[in-house]
Amino acid sequence: MPPQRAPQRASPRAPKPERIIMRRVVELQRVTQSSGAEPGRTLFFKFKGGTRRAQRSLYSFVSPEHVPDFDGQTAWFEVEEVSGKPWPYGRAVRQVEPPADA
Repeated sequence: MPPQRAPQRASPRAPKPERIIMRRVVELQRVTQSSGAEPGRTLFFKFKGGTRRAQRSLYSFVSPEHVPDFDGQTAWFEVEEVSGKPWPYGRAVRQVEPPADA
């Protein structure tokens, strides 16, 4: 006779809250679509340097929905790396002044 299964939970597990892995100030550069149906549409933002998981990368990327609106092609932001599912992602928290050594 096969062993009995554990009873199912009445409700699914609560999602874990987001955990901030790293926070730093970087210069975000807007990358736009150059041709096609929507020229000028923002595809993503990039900044120099890798994240915790991709330390050897030249650039890291942030989705447009995770960046507040700003004018121009580049701006300085405080960026967080957030532990999320299915993988960590970056988000720009707020626009800041450039650091003195920039």
